[in-house]
Amino acid sequence: MRSNSNVVMSWLLGKKASNRNMSTDGKNLYSYKLKIGYTKELLKYVYDYTGKDMVSRTTSRHVGIAKHLYAVIVNVPA
Repeated sequence: MRSNSNVVMSWLLGKKASNRNMSTDGKNLYSYKLKIGYTKELLKYVYDYTGKDMVSRTTSRHVGIAKHLYAVIVNVPA
């Protein structure tokens, strides 16, 4: 099984990957079924589902991994 970091790295490289909690089609990144990241003009963006916009601790951890491995952080859509 791929680790969460491996799924994020696959997303950053534009490749498909998944595990029990995270998935990517290479363009979008998901925590469970929630889209937490997307690709626009070759840049990777992560919705900041932490702090006041936290959905769950696990999703916040997934966002943290993407932030750590490098992605541009954006506000959660209204």
